Amino acid sequence: MGESKKVDPIQGEILHEYDGILEADNRLPNWWLATFFGSIVFAGLYWGYYEAFVVSPNTNGAYAAAMLARAGDMTEPTAEVLEAAAGDGGTVEAGAATFAANCAVCHGQRGEGVVGPNLTDDAWIHGGDAMSIYGTVQSGVLARGMPAWGEQLPPRALLGAVAFVLSIRNTNVPGRPPEGPASGASPSESAPAPSTGALEAPSGTTEALAAAPAVH
Repeated sequence: MGESKKVDPIQGEILHEYDGILEADNRLPNWWLATFFGSIVFAGLYWGYYEAFVVSPNTNGAYAAAMLARAGDMTEPTAEVLEAAAGDGGTVEAGAATFAANCAVCHGQRGEGVVGPNLTDDAWIHGGDAMSIYGTVQSGVLARGMPAWGEQLPPRALLGAVAFVLSIRNTNVPGRPPEGPASGASPSESAPAPSTGALEAPSGTTEALAAAPAVH
């Protein structure tokens, strides 16, 4: 005869017993199974709605949009606003158009650098943080052929261009080699060549920059 199995008043039939621990194999409750499989379905729908197809902005996108709406057309945005702009798809897209019209002649369509430095690595003469990049674009570095775009672009276009540059940092598009200190290092006033991320062109390229159409 087969050995009779132990039955626990709470767990039911016991399949294993080890060192006083009783193990049964009961079916999981329907509410638990519904919660488990419902969570899987919800996660898939959430990912598709907010991440894969971006039907609506996710929490980061909504935050960026709120920050930009609050900022309006401020002429001196904060670092937080600039970083939020770099995370907002619409602002980056508009900034890419501004960049293509005004900056690509020296920095390349993808920021890879032409006569101006590559903007996609982590080397920057005048600082690679958001506020440093904004200051360089706004005020220019005329000694190196980089015009002051703050005098030519409206605030929103200037913000978009900077947002685009921030979005392509560290993407390492093949182009001109890195120039200047790595991101996080102190900017060098005596650096012999323009930084990869300095947003400036070497001396003698002012004519090329001037030939690019400005966005008004």
